[in-house]
Amino acid sequence: MSGPAKGAGNTTLHGASLFFYRREKRAKIEKTTQNSKDKKRKAAEQREEKAKKKKDGLDLLERIEEIELEDENVPVYDDCDDIRQKISEFLGEKIVTQAAFLTALGVSANNLHYFMGIRRGARSGAETVVYRKAYTFFEKKRIIEGGAKTKKRLENEERTGPKGFKADPRPTRRLPW
Repeated sequence: MSGPAKGAGNTTLHGASLFFYRREKRAKIEKTTQNSKDKKRKAAEQREEKAKKKKDGLDLLERIEEIELEDENVPVYDDCDDIRQKISEFLGEKIVTQAAFLTALGVSANNLHYFMGIRRGARSGAETVVYRKAYTFFEKKRIIEGGAKTKKRLENEERTGPKGFKADPRPTRRLPW
């Protein structure tokens, strides 16, 4: 058999097309009867979960803001790349919105986007306000959660001493002269 119309009179083709048509029709009927109940239930569950997540996120932000460190000018022991990674993970968890996170930090969206967009190395972005404020935020979060210091952070503490990384006031872009 060859050509587009050859085999059209074959009973197997006719039987298979009838079988698949009936199967598809049954699946649609089951889907409409079952989906209306399931959709309502799933939508209600998602709303409850979303509301719970939002409440938990706002509670977390409140607890973080309530913590007062001995010195608000805490020494910074994480480099910029670590802070960028922590911000990405925190926002990726969808616990709080980016707007709520920015409000908690006290910075603008432009500052955050600038800081997150710098991809030149561990110390690039140290001059931004987001770097120090985000470090303080995540330090408070670590204290609340009772998390241990990372190995990299302990190494940085040994290497930099009690003052930590210095906030570099120089811009990350090279000047032409």
